[in-house]
Amino acid sequence: MRLPVTSNKMSRWTWDIFRWIRPHHIIMTLKQPRRAIRELKYRYTFTSKIRFASDLLTQPRSVVLGFLDELDQSNLTITLDYAIKRHPASPGRGPMGDEAELLYLCVRSIKPSLVVETGTGAGFSTAYILQALKENDHGKLYSIDFFKDEEECGWIIPTDLKNRWMLIKGRSDKVMNPLLSELGQIDVFIHDSDHSYENMIDEFRTAWPYLRKGGIFLAHDVGRNDALFDFCSEVNLPWWKARTYKVLAGLQKT
Repeated sequence: MRLPVTSNKMSRWTWDIFRWIRPHHIIMTLKQPRRAIRELKYRYTFTSKIRFASDLLTQPRSVVLGFLDELDQSNLTITLDYAIKRHPASPGRGPMGDEAELLYLCVRSIKPSLVVETGTGAGFSTAYILQALKENDHGKLYSIDFFKDEEECGWIIPTDLKNRWMLIKGRSDKVMNPLLSELGQIDVFIHDSDHSYENMIDEFRTAWPYLRKGGIFLAHDVGRNDALFDFCSEVNLPWWKARTYKVLAGLQKT
């Protein structure tokens, strides 16, 4: 496993690893070395919410905090949390959590024209993206999801945010490439659908050529398998350039 030569971060990373390692990790390393390496890489990319946005979006801390204050004043989080308590998500379709705030920060920062996400579910994280597009007064979101009943997908999204939203029904391996071919270049891609290795790396490979230079690439639940790090290797992107907050990873295409 090749590590970056950045002394300050290396010393922090080394200290964090020693604090994190437990006897069962050593046993896991002997039994499943590939998984152990993934865990080390995954831990290395961990950062705070503010640092995630500052590093990935090259925004000053003051700007990031300003966007978060703006989001608080919108009352979107309170509205969605109240709706979820009244209508809990079905198993396996739960909300993203406060990682969704990072979606808002990304969209507010780069002011994209086109955003594509896979995996909508109730629409919790989708609502954060749409709220940012509303504040930008610019851009459109295309969401891909496979669902039986249209009412089960995106039901939590406030009506006043839906004018910038297009929902595409279907599996990503069937509809994603035709959609991207039609849209052309996109500014932000977000994976949050099936988190199997095969589906994740297939979506990454499909979306990457259409993501513009400087665009933002985001993926949820990246710690489940090696898809993110294998993909970084495929496109010659140093894996340590990724930033991870909880289970949401982000990259900027350079």
